[in-house]
Amino acid sequence: MPADRDNCTDEDVLSELAALPPLADEDDPCWGVDQYWQQIAYPYLALADVAAARRLVKAIPLLLERACYGDPGEIMRGLRHRLEAIVAPDWSRLADLCLEAAQSPRLGTRLWAIRELSAIEDPRSVPVFEQAVRDGPEEIQRWARFGLERLGKLQ
Repeated sequence: MPADRDNCTDEDVLSELAALPPLADEDDPCWGVDQYWQQIAYPYLALADVAAARRLVKAIPLLLERACYGDPGEIMRGLRHRLEAIVAPDWSRLADLCLEAAQSPRLGTRLWAIRELSAIEDPRSVPVFEQAVRDGPEEIQRWARFGLERLGKLQ
């Protein structure tokens, strides 16, 4: 699917990504329907790959805004590497975008932003992690605690 977009402009890729709805949470029954995978999930993953290859920084908020809560079929685990490929080695830029996304009301957006922040170990993440430990659902709390541990703020 990424090769299908070789002749697309960067703006076409960003527009296609912006037109996708947010991925459903992992517990949604739509994940059991092939049509959902073909029309929503696989295009999201393909566009993430294209964004990484082209280093489209503008795609990062769009990818995070559409990330699902959970990891159906383990498809989301590679998101972190795609985000990092877009900005490498400008981890501060990625942290800026993830810090903003971590404030989203969408659980999927918050989850994957916090997971990324825990990986890049930006000290500005501490208040976000602390808030998530207090108020987040269990999965987000777990990643926020992990981020605090990596920054030496939790024993």
